[in-house]
Amino acid sequence: MAAEGRHRATVEKRASPGGIAAVVLFAGIAIAAVVTILGRQNQGSSPPAKANTVVMAQIAFNPKTLTAAKGSEVVFENKDVAPHNVVADDPKIDSGTITPGKSFRLVVQQPFEYRCTIHPGMDAKVVLAG
Repeated sequence: MAAEGRHRATVEKRASPGGIAAVVLFAGIAIAAVVTILGRQNQGSSPPAKANTVVMAQIAFNPKTLTAAKGSEVVFENKDVAPHNVVADDPKIDSGTITPGKSFRLVVQQPFEYRCTIHPGMDAKVVLAG
């Protein structure tokens, strides 16, 4: 029995090369994902191509504040891979779901703050010129 106890004490547990490779692979994927997300967030948003246009991309409204003339039409274009919506309380606005590649048009009569209820933290506002 004493020999058996000594034998157990000298047995080493070694990680298999396949297990180590799997851990390194998954760690690399996780680091690459974080770097990609941070890089996209820090790229800076380009201005919309057209006046009175709000672009939905990378889970954000661009521009964050749009200045428009009273009575003008504002277009909300979804250029993201995810669906979005435009919701405001005053005035009451609800675009419904805007799928990627689609848009929502609205004639503005007063300034308002709006949000995407699908993605918390995604909000912006329209102010009137003059």
